[in-house]
Amino acid sequence: TSIIIISVLLLASTFVYCQKNSDFHKKAAVLIKSLKDKGDYPNGGNDTLIDLNGDGYKDILIEYYGASGTGLKNRIQVFLFEPFHNKFKESEQLSDLANPTFYFNRKIITGYYVANGGGYATKLKWNHLKLDTLEYIEIETNNSVKNRPLFTLSSYNYVTKKRKVKTLSAMKLPEEYKYWDYVPIIKKN
Repeated sequence: TSIIIISVLLLASTFVYCQKNSDFHKKAAVLIKSLKDKGDYPNGGNDTLIDLNGDGYKDILIEYYGASGTGLKNRIQVFLFEPFHNKFKESEQLSDLANPTFYFNRKIITGYYVANGGGYATKLKWNHLKLDTLEYIEIETNNSVKNRPLFTLSSYNYVTKKRKVKTLSAMKLPEEYKYWDYVPIIKKN
């Protein structure tokens, strides 16, 4: 009899999981449809469900190419699933992040945008269900030096509380930002 009870419990828990999983996918589909109906879904966007923050719940990731600006404009829109409220909520820190790179094993995300007039780079880290800023780099472009631009990078490390300023003759960011080497998460067919 104990084997029968265990089998029934396993079958019941599988049914509950499938039901919840089905409801979850339905909630995601309803949100995507709502964005499209309102005209808020990014033009040319691709979406998927993926656990971005490591909480065991899949989130909605929409990748798209930004419409304006002179730099590389790979962008994302993110809706994190909040299990306590049983709904998706837009992540303001991740939505519109340019050229993001996700390091899932380290729970770190980098992003940057560099255009003709300058730009920024940022490094974020998951702290449970919220993001902490680890680093912010402001990039200024000075085009007044004999047809050769100079790039001034002013960085602030939020962990060490240290500022650094350096001037470069060629634009370069730390390796983990993957400057000009963006790889989307969603593979296009």
